[in-house]
Amino acid sequence: MATPADGFPQFPKLPAELRDLIWGYAFPEARIYEVLDSPCSSPSQSGPSTKLMFADVRNEPPPTLARVCRDSRQAVLRYYKPLAFSGIVKHINLSRDILLLDSYLQVRRLLKVIRLLSQVDSVRRNASRIALGTSWGLHTGLHLRLFHKAVRTTQNMARLLGHLSKFTNLEAIILVVYQRSAFKLTFNQPNHTVIPWDHHDLWEAYHYQFNINFNLENYWLRRPYQTKLIRYDPEVHKIERLLTSTRISKSCCRHPQPRGYQVRDLKKMFEKSLRSAAENSCFFPARSYEPPKLETATLTWVYTGFGYGDYP
Repeated sequence: MATPADGFPQFPKLPAELRDLIWGYAFPEARIYEVLDSPCSSPSQSGPSTKLMFADVRNEPPPTLARVCRDSRQAVLRYYKPLAFSGIVKHINLSRDILLLDSYLQVRRLLKVIRLLSQVDSVRRNASRIALGTSWGLHTGLHLRLFHKAVRTTQNMARLLGHLSKFTNLEAIILVVYQRSAFKLTFNQPNHTVIPWDHHDLWEAYHYQFNINFNLENYWLRRPYQTKLIRYDPEVHKIERLLTSTRISKSCCRHPQPRGYQVRDLKKMFEKSLRSAAENSCFFPARSYEPPKLETATLTWVYTGFGYGDYP
């Protein structure tokens, strides 16, 4: 056991700001919270928070660091504030965590969710990054619904930028170009052998570690307990265009994911559309608004299983 001489008894005497910085090294990595419009909302409901919902409809307490001691709890609660959508409360650090609007949202719903988020005071003032999901298919390629030929891209981009301009601390828009699932499960054996999810090749779409006692009937035990966002630089992952061929390569089937040039093309198209909307939109008559920077990333949903019994 450490004695006061071996520890740091002067820590409580430090300024609160410095103690918060030290505790901050133990804060969890940026977490992803998927948000969508609530199907149960009605025009009579007051407030934008009642018209939004989290995809994971469970209350979430502050990070476990808050249980270490009184000082750590105070530090955590200064940064992780309760955010309630449709009655579900999660403690989120909006300067660190990320709100995700996934690709299944049609353009109208996507714009609606961003508009509602911009009307939530705490989100408008503190959100630093918002993620947009993309769609990808082996034959259709990588695309964003805002650029679909069936919608009016110029008008939609102007509306999108108009809503984004209301976020006072928004630093970046993240295009999630690739999502995968990793299953951190264990075999029911005495040694409790566990293979970490990140041990697997990052290029694999799905990673399975089976547990024969995994409760497949319990929906809540199959919810993702961790998310991992990894920055994707299309220049680093540069892959030259494949020669046009009617035959699909085996590697393409084995590792289904967007190619580097597809990510670069989508990013350039999005940046060009944002700047064009900022220069020509009626939302910005003075043309003084600088759009947030654009980033690309991959997202991993890490699942866990639960075993039974004890072993000697």
